[in-house]
Amino acid sequence: GVGETIPVEVTVITLGSEVAIVCLPGEVFVELGLAIKQGSPFRTTLVLELSNCVETIYIPTRAAYAGGSYEVTNSATQPGSGEMLVETALTLLREAAANNPLTAPKPSGK
Repeated sequence: GVGETIPVEVTVITLGSEVAIVCLPGEVFVELGLAIKQGSPFRTTLVLELSNCVETIYIPTRAAYAGGSYEVTNSATQPGSGEMLVETALTLLREAAANNPLTAPKPSGK
């Protein structure tokens, strides 16, 4: 219902230093996936939806709520939820890149 919190997981898997996979719950609007790809520190980032055992829910962009659509009307999320997933994914991607021995910056002098 309105005001309820739905706990979800965002998962990041890295394959070497150039490839990352982001697993998101629900059906995310393409703009959200593109924002993750564009902000990712990895050369190739794959965004998978309908992951992590969450019931199928539409996750529109904040802008989509103004226009209305079938997906917006039938979404169980509030405006901004998709952008929260993007920020979470980008934070995890940056952490993964920083902690990856193949991509992490080398200490100065080494």
